[in-house]
Amino acid sequence: MEKADNGKFDIGIIGGGPAGYVAAIRAAQLGARTALVEARELGGTCLNRGCIPSKALLRCVEILELAGSARRMGIKFADPEIDFDGVRRHASRAIKTLVAGVESLMDGNGITVFRGHGKLLEPTRVQVTGDEQTAEFEAEKIVLCTGSVPFIPPIPGIDSSGVIDSDQAVALDQVPESLAVIGAGAVGCELAQVYAGFGSKVTLIEMLERIVPTEDPEASDLLASTVSKQGIRVLAGARATKLEDGGDHKRLIVDCGGETEVVEADLILMATSRRAYIEGLGVEELGVALDRGCIVVNDRLQTSVENIYAAGDVRRGVGLAHLASHEGIVAVENALDGGGGEPIDYAAVPGVIYTHPEIASVGIQEHKIEDCDFECQVGKFPFSALGRAAAYGARQGFVKLISETSSGRIVGGTVVGLSASELIAEITLAVRRGLTLGDVAETIHSHPTMSEAVGEAALAGLGRAIHLPPS
Repeated sequence: MEKADNGKFDIGIIGGGPAGYVAAIRAAQLGARTALVEARELGGTCLNRGCIPSKALLRCVEILELAGSARRMGIKFADPEIDFDGVRRHASRAIKTLVAGVESLMDGNGITVFRGHGKLLEPTRVQVTGDEQTAEFEAEKIVLCTGSVPFIPPIPGIDSSGVIDSDQAVALDQVPESLAVIGAGAVGCELAQVYAGFGSKVTLIEMLERIVPTEDPEASDLLASTVSKQGIRVLAGARATKLEDGGDHKRLIVDCGGETEVVEADLILMATSRRAYIEGLGVEELGVALDRGCIVVNDRLQTSVENIYAAGDVRRGVGLAHLASHEGIVAVENALDGGGGEPIDYAAVPGVIYTHPEIASVGIQEHKIEDCDFECQVGKFPFSALGRAAAYGARQGFVKLISETSSGRIVGGTVVGLSASELIAEITLAVRRGLTLGDVAETIHSHPTMSEAVGEAALAGLGRAIHLPPS
């Protein structure tokens, strides 16, 4: 294997996912000689095996659902047929287009890309091991952005064939007749709806008492009702205890509050969690502080080794692509400024679950108000009273705004239903900038739009909703 020495850089970034490639671009914008190391495809898990392929599949299912509801709107055509090879090609095209875009951004910003596995030999020296050669380079600053990988819990029998993780679930070459999904968080619920929409018999298993357990209980209940209507069997408050081989299928033994259920399925999807990926990175040898396998940083994303920073899932094990990108920018700005840049601010981080209905939230949620050290109030507006929702036949859902009672300052919100993933942006801006209910209510929202629900929720919080009857 050939070895090459590729010089010196101002900053080296290990990992080319949403944290890493964005960090590299920001570093180049700041005039730094920048190196980026990536062992697989640029764009990381999100672009290649997570966010993008799953949303492409969800879009296909959404089109199926729209076709199924068309007759209610006076549109008639032959029942749609699923060409799963065509579905896969659609997802693949989306991925290839975006990967090519990231590669073009690297070239356009003058970023040197090393293909291979990166390892820290010293705090300022990186070794890259590729298929055909190894390379080494020096960098004054390092940002670790190696992301996360699926975590498989130690369930007896779970290491047998027929068990897949979320990375593999978006790349199946055929639709399974039956699928058991362990874990009903965002990933589990999204993929359950994907394969149920394509015709699989799906069982969704969640250890906690409700699906999407971190979200507003009302949102959770609405999603649970929807997935049940889609034919997905939900077992909440249930724990998978053992996996057995049933011949041509798997037998999953599930403890449902003391009662035993046996779930038979062709495939078992583990969607429980992810873990930080630090294997072979060299951080332990250099004394980088870890906490339960995750890299520890301060509020400027600096590790215990002065010139090394970290961003994204490698810090938490589980995270959000958009948060990883933001952290990548903050880490680079601090690294190039000697740690003197702005600290990271987690007060307004939106989260979205791309199910049907969509669920989006930011800041404080209604069921967490008791944990606040100030009094809060809730302003809620249902989509059932919204003109655009009625016109689209999408009256399921609502907007909730959480505000400080004394000042009206918006501190959080939840949106459920059509366009929730888009509507949450306005609420996130309100939380980030400390806007009040009055600020939002006095902002003119176009009619008819889904965004009117945000303005109406602000009015509801002020006790003067226009399109709701007096309470």
